[in-house]
Amino acid sequence: MKRIHYASGSLLTGDDIADVIVRFAAALAQNNAAAEIHAPVVVDSGGTGEVLLLLGPASQMLAEDAEYSGAELRDESFVAEFEHRIAALAPQRATFVEHGTEDIPDVDLDLL
Repeated sequence: MKRIHYASGSLLTGDDIADVIVRFAAALAQNNAAAEIHAPVVVDSGGTGEVLLLLGPASQMLAEDAEYSGAELRDESFVAEFEHRIAALAPQRATFVEHGTEDIPDVDLDLL
């Protein structure tokens, strides 16, 4: 489990969730962008809940290992969604067109 320190508070969440949140915040910063995210967390009573975070170019956070006697919080769909969002923020690379563009729908010839 990891504790993310952010703004004037902190939240406890699973390792994979914390990792993808920090990497998403970095990807947003590289693109001078911001986003609101709902993230799964362990609440003070020990149950699970959700927090709303505003991440932006100036977001500063620290994720550190945390002691927790319960099971690791996992949310594969959350992690997969944010892996996809991180990839979408990455620089786009050109692809090789082997046989022309006639069969490619919506190709913008001005960009070729």
